[in-house]
Amino acid sequence: MTDDTPTYEFGPFRLQPARRALARAGAPVALGGRAFDLLALLVERAGEVVSKRELMAHAWPRVVVEESNLRVHVSALRKALGEQAGQPRFIENVAGRGYSFVAPVARHGVAAAPAAAASRRGATRLIGRAEVLETIGAELGERRLLTVVGPGGIGKTSVAGALAEQVGPGFPDGAVTLDLTLVRDPRQVPGALASTLRVPAVAHDPLAAVRLHLKRRELLLVLDNCEHVADAVAGLADELLACAPGLRILATSRESIGLPYERVVRLPPLALPEDDQDLGADALEAYGALALFAERAGGAVDPARPQPEQLRLIAQICRRLDGLPLSIELAAARAEVLGLHGLAKGLDDCLALLSRHRGGGDPRHQTLRAVLDWSYALLAPGEQRLLECLAVYRGPFTLDCARAVGAALSEGAGGPHAELLFNLAAKSLLACECEGGEVRYRMLETTRSYAADRLARAPEREAVLRAHALRCLELASQAQQDWELLDAPRWHARYAHRVADLRAALDWCLGGGDPALGVSLASASSLLWIELSQLDEQRMAVERALPHAREPAAELALQAALGNALYHLNGPREQAAAAFTRAYELARALGNTAELARAYSGLCAHYLIEGRYPQALALGHVFAPYRHRAHEPVAHLIYHRMMGLTLHFCGQQRQARFHAERVYRAPRSTLRNTRNSGVQYDQHVAATSLLARIRWLEGYGEQALQLAAEAAERALAIDHPISLCYTLAVAGCTVALWNGEMDEATRYLGLLGECAHKHALPQWQAWARYLGAVCEGERLGSAAALQLPPGPLVETLYTLAPDLAGPADFAKPGQGMAGWCAPELLRLQALALRREGGAIAAAEALLARAAELADKQGALAWSLRVASTRALLWLEDGRKEEAGAMLAAVVRRCPPGRPGRDLRYAAMLCERLAQN
Repeated sequence: MTDDTPTYEFGPFRLQPARRALARAGAPVALGGRAFDLLALLVERAGEVVSKRELMAHAWPRVVVEESNLRVHVSALRKALGEQAGQPRFIENVAGRGYSFVAPVARHGVAAAPAAAASRRGATRLIGRAEVLETIGAELGERRLLTVVGPGGIGKTSVAGALAEQVGPGFPDGAVTLDLTLVRDPRQVPGALASTLRVPAVAHDPLAAVRLHLKRRELLLVLDNCEHVADAVAGLADELLACAPGLRILATSRESIGLPYERVVRLPPLALPEDDQDLGADALEAYGALALFAERAGGAVDPARPQPEQLRLIAQICRRLDGLPLSIELAAARAEVLGLHGLAKGLDDCLALLSRHRGGGDPRHQTLRAVLDWSYALLAPGEQRLLECLAVYRGPFTLDCARAVGAALSEGAGGPHAELLFNLAAKSLLACECEGGEVRYRMLETTRSYAADRLARAPEREAVLRAHALRCLELASQAQQDWELLDAPRWHARYAHRVADLRAALDWCLGGGDPALGVSLASASSLLWIELSQLDEQRMAVERALPHAREPAAELALQAALGNALYHLNGPREQAAAAFTRAYELARALGNTAELARAYSGLCAHYLIEGRYPQALALGHVFAPYRHRAHEPVAHLIYHRMMGLTLHFCGQQRQARFHAERVYRAPRSTLRNTRNSGVQYDQHVAATSLLARIRWLEGYGEQALQLAAEAAERALAIDHPISLCYTLAVAGCTVALWNGEMDEATRYLGLLGECAHKHALPQWQAWARYLGAVCEGERLGSAAALQLPPGPLVETLYTLAPDLAGPADFAKPGQGMAGWCAPELLRLQALALRREGGAIAAAEALLARAAELADKQGALAWSLRVASTRALLWLEDGRKEEAGAMLAAVVRRCPPGRPGRDLRYAAMLCERLAQN
């Protein structure tokens, strides 16, 4: 059997997109998922200019990203291809347009049929709505908020989806749809939108993150099925339209959402002929209701050659159904079995009963209810029971999901689930789609509401709800495993739609259904809440579950999750510390070393962020013996990473490097599961960032820059915002500023500011703000005036903004604080003393202490700064020759390579001192 998928060859490389494989001279080349997607598209269209927007849409489908992400991934791609300055490139940047693959490419094999999956998903075409689509599409060009209203089953969702496909490409940032049937609580609407936009809202106000994200974007936002959260949607729309001038909102609802500038379009039924109207061969083209019925009626009608009697009966049926698309589809699904005459009679009987008992309310809604009753009555018993069970799912579900709840039925009431599921889809009671090679089913909200009413009265209700919660637990556990195996887009595609079912399962469990199961679900779902932008919801779920945690192991998992949520929500630090402390105590009592390591990581991070380095070091020494009892490599890696970080901030750089290198050199397979530990940083990114700081302090500025760039590339490749902000702040921006590489610092700061604000990460927003001020040359004033808390941020600023430190800061080295930058604080104290007229001898004593401490720490960077300041002091004291010799000796200790700002200054000063 031959492989007919395309293969491309260029230079020494062989690219096989279908296998996601790139090889150089037969050896595999490691390439991140998004970089691979970019390469595949560029090579497929070699010689063409591919726009930046198209590249971003290809590598980040259904996600809005900044152009800086594309630049970084193209840079990583060029590095993987071995491009070097002065040599021909594979990829050229075409200014203002995009990128082009310019190397000669040989193509082998036959390309697969284009967009096969897309055509399968879009196989159900929209019938009878061409005029409506044209009208609403034109209105969207003029109106910023348009709501399509109408009763259930009239096709609002289908029209909105078709409009998004039709009009969305006209918006530079495309179209995004939020299905509000997945949201039951109005308070969850902003968080749900943040999740849909892939804006991790790790703050108490997800709307703030959404506002910032949309502020400069031009996109169509579709808010589907708004009626049950109309007030919340109105408030959301009003705020977003006020802050995002490029935003258009298309809403669907059974009624207006109530804003004064809202344009309301009432969706009419499908077009119908008049009673007794003669129908010719063009009837299906003229009347949408008839065309839809013929399309869905299977073998009962030939849409290409309908007979006059068939047309008469179809028109009669569609008139009885008020032209309501869902009712027509449900009826047409039975045409092949009942025949048109039998179908017409059955509907007549059903609707005649309705007319005798019709009360108030929308007649079309009552007609739909009657048709649902009629359709339900025609189902086999097993189909009826399964339909009721499936109503428990709020979002899409798979065959395995159907089996899970179907198993709760009493013996004999179910049946072969695959066959029953297929039958329900064939009868238009379920919609079917293919996503990522996985077949998913879904009920329209009207059908789900009907089936849920029946489930509420069924004897199996509690068993079905428990089975649903167990299935959610299984999926949440699988999501944890898959997080380290799948790239972010595939993981989100597989699990993002589960959040509505997760909420419903937690509500049932913790509302009295099965609290013990709720505890397990709250624990297992922590990663899902974090990655789906619902961190505050995670906190609430954990806090609801904690009183029900009867077993220490269950409480342990919940306390660890609570500590992580509070840490990143920037909530009360003492509460985060209390949660991590409790988790640490429980893990130690249980002898669970892996969980003890995670709790240690979280508690240690808490100490470090508060500048309490001695406490962090003491905690590390207490934990150290436990790691040897662990069977999981993760415990060792967490220990080495946190101990390296602690020793770094304590000022013990040689020992810190030993621990950091243990993590940095660990096999990727060992690192796979370490992101879900402590406070959720990717361990390889964090260790590389730490090494960048250590190597700069040890005098290796050029190597530090390379390590910082490596960490940033890794964080971008895994698409992990928290890790990206961490490395950009503590390594990328800081090391670039220390080295005086202002262009690089500006680039990193742009990424940091964008990521921290986009993802609502207040801790890293502060780093971006203050490092940005340093980069711009702004005077920050004093640390006391800024009221910055102790910790790494203010200490980093001491080393970059000399005027920041004051008397209280100068006292820290003597108090055992700020160990890593203590030599620099002593140097700054000496400078301040001389500015105020203090004695040279007193300043010299401070500098002597600083030099001794820097040498003890192995911090050549501080030794160099101290030596330069000391040389100037000695020059002032008439000791020019000694000053030159002392400074030259320190300069000679600096390793070769591109000199940083401090070394350039010291070298210049040496030349000055050497002159007569």
